[in-house]
Amino acid sequence: MRTSLVATVTFLATICTSGHTASAQGVADVTPKVLPDRIDDVPDAPGSPFPRFDNFSWRAFIALNWPALHGPANRGIPDRTKKLGDAGPRVWETYKARYEVFAPGAPKPAAWTSYDGKNPCGAADNETKTLSAFSHFADYNQASFALATLANPLIDQNKMYTRYEVRFSREQFDSIVDPNNNWYIKQNLPTVAKPGTFKDGSIEIKAAWRVLNPGDGSIRGRFYINKAMVFDPVATEQQGSVVCKEHEIALVGFHIVIKTRLRPQWIWSSFEHIDNVPPKTDEPDAKAVPVPYSFNSGLPPPTLAPMPAPRAISETNRPDPNLTMQVIRAQPIQPETMQMNRDYWNLADVKGTVWANYMLVMTQWPRIPGTPGIGNPGNPFPLGVSSTLANTTMETYQQRSQRSCMECHQQVSNALGRDFVAFMAFDATEPAQQAIAAVASRSRLNAAVRADKNAPGLESARSPFRSALDDDPSVKALVRVLQEQ
Repeated sequence: MRTSLVATVTFLATICTSGHTASAQGVADVTPKVLPDRIDDVPDAPGSPFPRFDNFSWRAFIALNWPALHGPANRGIPDRTKKLGDAGPRVWETYKARYEVFAPGAPKPAAWTSYDGKNPCGAADNETKTLSAFSHFADYNQASFALATLANPLIDQNKMYTRYEVRFSREQFDSIVDPNNNWYIKQNLPTVAKPGTFKDGSIEIKAAWRVLNPGDGSIRGRFYINKAMVFDPVATEQQGSVVCKEHEIALVGFHIVIKTRLRPQWIWSSFEHIDNVPPKTDEPDAKAVPVPYSFNSGLPPPTLAPMPAPRAISETNRPDPNLTMQVIRAQPIQPETMQMNRDYWNLADVKGTVWANYMLVMTQWPRIPGTPGIGNPGNPFPLGVSSTLANTTMETYQQRSQRSCMECHQQVSNALGRDFVAFMAFDATEPAQQAIAAVASRSRLNAAVRADKNAPGLESARSPFRSALDDDPSVKALVRVLQEQ
């Protein structure tokens, strides 16, 4: 059965590499290496494309997770005197965080070589790692294709909610803050009539973190661990102002999206920790170590539970301290991708480090990129039900979706003129003048609440977490995508 699957996938992949019209033929790099430099691009070549694109993904994963140089002047620069397994913050963790660029009132972001600016936790500067957002519950939720639901949380076996972090490279930052763009201001967002394009080399990272507690001591050596200020909703509600507490956090999921010259619809790579859930086929099993799964009890039922998925965490639906989840992997990882994982795990500079506990789930890429534009998704491959681009920590509830990451981002972002970067539409804010007017309006609501605590329709004004999601075209587009499922 496995031989048949490999043969079928390889045959389909070979067909998909024929007839390319946009990318130049060239020598593809398929040799696993441990270096602080990623591969720039993936040219077309005969044979199966999986080794070419999966090696691109792994090289990017290693380069981004290389120990970084310290100091704001060195943001995004690897420390070449260190090895992959050495301690210290990683290169991608020195990239700009979303909250550094998209702050309330749309202030001009600080320069790339600066950690100045507002911080959701009120830290002195943004060099302090922060797992929070200005809309405080945003980092609790992941994207979802469930009907009538835009986002859902993920809870580990210790009843801790997974937190999500987004950062991006200097090329992507420069595209946003270019004086001709200023896309951190809502009114300046690209449109169909005036589309925007990010610079080649732009990199966007989304990380999923487990918040560790004292009972997690036995597993700490298997994860990349850092410390962060983490938003505490219970203490915040009790004190009436934002409270963040320092926690150790363990990396469990890692998305990489890179825009290249040959693949202007970006190359999409997804990694996760091998202990997240029970194996589907021949990926490593945490039971063999033995250690517990992060998101599965190891006991029946062998299905995703609870279903329906927990509702999105928000000011009106706070985290449930008693909830756990049973997460499974719904689709097998492609056999050639698993082989690339094993090749990297066996390299001397990977073997024996925490990075040998992370695996590539899948790479997705534009098969026929063509001329970039709002109507060209690049013919993504793999597609549809054959796509296994489903990270159990970030697409927990959509592992059998008919749509891929690239197809969804085409509809909710690129088709609206915003390249394939969706988060700008949610994060870009109005300038201070409009924000001040909104605050004044909110103050009037609060005054009305104080005058009449039973006033109908004013409940949200009482909450210290209150925030608004504007009626943005990308939100409407996302709803359309969800309704088509």
